[in-house]
Amino acid sequence: MKIIKVLFLVLLTSVASQIFAQERGHSFSPNYGGYYNLRTAFTGDELSLECNGAESPFMNGAAFMSSAKGTSGQMWRLVADSQNKGWYRLQTALHGDKKCLECNGKDSPFKGGASFMDNCQNVSGQLWRLELVSANNGDHIYRLRSMLHGDVYSLEGNKPGGSANGGNTFMDKTQNVSGQMWRLVPVK
Repeated sequence: MKIIKVLFLVLLTSVASQIFAQERGHSFSPNYGGYYNLRTAFTGDELSLECNGAESPFMNGAAFMSSAKGTSGQMWRLVADSQNKGWYRLQTALHGDKKCLECNGKDSPFKGGASFMDNCQNVSGQLWRLELVSANNGDHIYRLRSMLHGDVYSLEGNKPGGSANGGNTFMDKTQNVSGQMWRLVPVK
């Protein structure tokens, strides 16, 4: 019985250290000129949002959570929209200012409802705002919402091979779930 208690404490300590060792989300500043990795509380430091070409056969061309590290498709910047204060376009180092992340309807037949990269254009599905959910102990966590869906839906990250949308990121009804809680981690 004593061995079981010791093993349980070791396991508990190990899990707790992984949870608290997660890199903290940073406070968003519109003046920050660098790139961020976008990570969810659901996947922690293990996975970051990665773009994809809309025409790509991989993941049906959708944006997805990936364990790859340091790729230009995971380096995101938020570019202020000149016509809509507080709204931003999400662009990657891979595609530069030519492609922007676009939301989709969860039940849309296009890309199976997943978010995707498309040519940057003046559409409400490419305008995003950050809603601060928590700033406990300096760990800033945000929801990502699109102008198209307003407060009703938020961007949700997923695990590769996940049952929802084949592992792709998607818009889902806004809820207090860890897949909708995003951290902005500056790329070093």
